[in-house]
Amino acid sequence: MKNSIETDYLIFVSSDGKKNGYEIFNDRIKQNLWPIYVKTPQLINVKIGKKIIFYIAGNGVNSQHFIASAIIDRIEDQKSTDSDPNQEFKQILFNVKFSNLKKFNKYINIKDHIDQLTFIEKNKRSIYGLYFQGGVCKINKQSYEYIINHS
Repeated sequence: MKNSIETDYLIFVSSDGKKNGYEIFNDRIKQNLWPIYVKTPQLINVKIGKKIIFYIAGNGVNSQHFIASAIIDRIEDQKSTDSDPNQEFKQILFNVKFSNLKKFNKYINIKDHIDQLTFIEKNKRSIYGLYFQGGVCKINKQSYEYIINHS
């Protein structure tokens, strides 16, 4: 997993916290405000114009599914270093706002498509979850377009 190379395509991951990941995703999208934490990997890539796929991790409703896409429209600095009420003890560095948000008509179960997702390079079936750690992860253009075309 190479982490330092810049990319135009990212996955924003919503995982279980005080609520399940899908509920947290919906809360964030209703407000059009996605928190990015101080220790988020891929901070270098969270920029205006980047294309996003949303993924629900965890074990709750719609977990292990790609469910929406968007483009980063704005980045808003945090006025203070508040903690996220959905994810205890994680300090927010800034918030992201989106344009062109599209919830998929058909959510995509990763297990049904994992062999076609080339951004997951090794041990696809056993350790794919490692590729989604940290809240923001890279995805290559080929995998991004595959997901969009199958939504």
